[in-house]
Amino acid sequence: MKRETANPTDTMDFVIFWVDDSDPAWQAAFRQARPAETDDASLIRVRNWDNLRYWFRGVERFAPWVRKIHFVTWGHLPAWLDTSHPKLHVVRHEEFIPAPYLPTFNSIVIGINLHRIEGLCPRFVVFNDDMFLTRDCRPEDFFRRGLPCDMARLSIVQPSSIGHIIYNCLEKLNARYDKRRAIAAHPGKWFSPRYGASNLLKTLTLMPWSTFPGLSDHHLPQPCLTAQYERCWREWGGELDRTCRHRFRNLTCLSDYLFRYDMLVSGEFVPRSMRDGRLMTLADDTLEAICDDIRRQRWRTVCLNDSERISDFPAASQRLREAFHTLLPDPCSYER
Repeated sequence: MKRETANPTDTMDFVIFWVDDSDPAWQAAFRQARPAETDDASLIRVRNWDNLRYWFRGVERFAPWVRKIHFVTWGHLPAWLDTSHPKLHVVRHEEFIPAPYLPTFNSIVIGINLHRIEGLCPRFVVFNDDMFLTRDCRPEDFFRRGLPCDMARLSIVQPSSIGHIIYNCLEKLNARYDKRRAIAAHPGKWFSPRYGASNLLKTLTLMPWSTFPGLSDHHLPQPCLTAQYERCWREWGGELDRTCRHRFRNLTCLSDYLFRYDMLVSGEFVPRSMRDGRLMTLADDTLEAICDDIRRQRWRTVCLNDSERISDFPAASQRLREAFHTLLPDPCSYER
């Protein structure tokens, strides 16, 4: 793989998806396309906690070295966002997703077409709008020697709303790779001391399985290579095309989980610990602890997963914003 210069100011881009569920035009298009009675079209997936400005403040404070931010949107924009910022590239769906796949309300379709964004750096980090930086980050936290930093650990797929999609990805992975040969080819990447004893033990426990039973998913900002996306499209183009034609998630869909799994199994990554990040679910009984973690900067990166276990959403949203404001009170250059 051809390497670029090591200048930290142009090492990588960040990509973030954002949806404004209060936009009347978006709501009308969503209702028109929405299939009857399906959890995968639930509005809980796109509920707006109104904390996006703290994502930008976090990037400017904790990762000022990022080359460019690609802000992926259905078409709406926050009123406060300065779209003239030299490091900001606003990308509407129709500007990179092929026309036959539009309109889409399927986040998977967005995720598996990111490599088509014009001007995207060959190395980029994908953020959902519920993923935040809350402590200083270095380029080496995401890429080293031109490769994504990640953790390869065997796991068992847990029951969830996307379990069927993960199984679809694993089916393709196991058809392409022999598990034992793949791990034997890169033992240091599967048994790195960076992962910690607990993760190594979990992988060892699942080694007797003849196939990949699952791979640990950390649900944090994900470093990616455009070359990896292109390779997966060459390998599974027909299946990915069928996925992209579903306006909402479907039982038969693949996802960009497959791209990450392929990266791990092919050994195209550098091992790193994931102990500095945390996935947390927002709920009545977890909100205060999450807010405290944000204020104290307990983690370098966090993913704040929404849930239906919020009894007073406006109050919870305000409480979360107050925590972020304690950490990041000053407007950044991305704000008007």
